[in-house]
Amino acid sequence: MPRRKLGLAVIAAAFLLAGCVATPEERVANGMESVESAFEQQPENTNEQTDHVEFYLPGGYTVEEPSDENNIIITKGSDSFVLFVNPNESADSRLFYDLQKANPEQEWIADETFEENGRFGFATVRNIAEDLYELVVSAGGVKMTTISKESKIDGNLEWMMKTVRSIDSEE
Repeated sequence: MPRRKLGLAVIAAAFLLAGCVATPEERVANGMESVESAFEQQPENTNEQTDHVEFYLPGGYTVEEPSDENNIIITKGSDSFVLFVNPNESADSRLFYDLQKANPEQEWIADETFEENGRFGFATVRNIAEDLYELVVSAGGVKMTTISKESKIDGNLEWMMKTVRSIDSEE
């Protein structure tokens, strides 16, 4: 009898764990909620600096050389992120969003814009291959992009928005 109970417990645990695995759609939806929240919050304090820009960078991430004043390459393990800074654009700039939307062939599975206190931001997600997604977040004249595994969508979107929001734009 104890073996049977153990077997039933194992089966029940397997069903419970199977129900905990998020679908790609759920991961994207959670990521979009996280990125909106990060956009609305006060900017993170800067803790990283290049020759031309100060920004927030979570622990474990590295700024790669060569980076220039407008394009900063950030890595963590095998993951790469590109941070674009356009100092000529203000906090309410829609430039990056309009440029992205100019290509009608790109199909984004998530596309959300945010506006608050004179600031404009957006986040988009596009499936480019099995388990690989292009993530783009922007606030004003600052944009960050990466290719992300499905399992990292939520976390990547959140820290990416925190980073772009940390760069001082006229507000």
